[in-house]
Amino acid sequence: MELGRCNHHQIKMKYSAIIFLIVALFLSLFSGATEQRPDRLVVNGDTMLLHALPLAQLKKHGNWEKSLFPDTSNSISTACWRGYIAYWELVDNLLYLTNIYNCDQSAKVLLDSLFPGEVRDGRVRAEWFTDTVTAYRGKLVYYNNWGFSNIYEDEFEYVFERGLLKTSAYFDNSPSTYRTWSKNRPGLEATIDSLVDWATLPAIETHIKVMVKVKVDKWGNVDSVLHVRGDFDAFNQEAKRVARLLTGLPVIYKRGEMLRDFLFLPFNFTERKQQQFR
Repeated sequence: MELGRCNHHQIKMKYSAIIFLIVALFLSLFSGATEQRPDRLVVNGDTMLLHALPLAQLKKHGNWEKSLFPDTSNSISTACWRGYIAYWELVDNLLYLTNIYNCDQSAKVLLDSLFPGEVRDGRVRAEWFTDTVTAYRGKLVYYNNWGFSNIYEDEFEYVFERGLLKTSAYFDNSPSTYRTWSKNRPGLEATIDSLVDWATLPAIETHIKVMVKVKVDKWGNVDSVLHVRGDFDAFNQEAKRVARLLTGLPVIYKRGEMLRDFLFLPFNFTERKQQQFR
């Protein structure tokens, strides 16, 4: 009987753990599916986008149980799941919390109510915070609709220990061409179609797909063809030829270096296109 109860308990705990993991994964995917509005960090008068949530660390440690906006709509949106936007400032290598607003910034928290006796000169020292964070300023060079994934020209890394700045570093992402390429050039498929020698290809009766993996240099020009995947050699060879002609492909820099030096280029050969370009 004791063994039976033990096995039953173990099975129950096992399924509870599985259910917990499934729910946690779903929530993480759902909340991360939209680019989140970041907190702000002021350093030497410059306001930057902070890709970190120092308040969440305080709440995680159980030191913050109060509702931020009990008397007003919190205006939570898919771009602001946490329900607030906090402002921070770096002064004499110390991190301070200066303001907390709701998502549409129509209301803000009285810091005295959240941190009684800790507010000095309108700010609270973030002594609870220990982490390595990233902050950005400048032009957007890459947009990705996922969590804190956007990349900007100027990238800063700050290492904090109990609110004290230990080290910092700067990275130049301005060589990125993704944003300019996507705004000012025709679509990739249109560019590829214009370079294909349609007249030399066999008659197309069905949709033929070819995927080409290429290595690109720092200017976005094709350096070499790494792999070609398709079912028909004539179309594989034409895709390889066209791939080598492509220039100025999107290049993304992060932490001052190319995020990756390869791209996958899709080729779609159709009867309609062959008739149109012949």
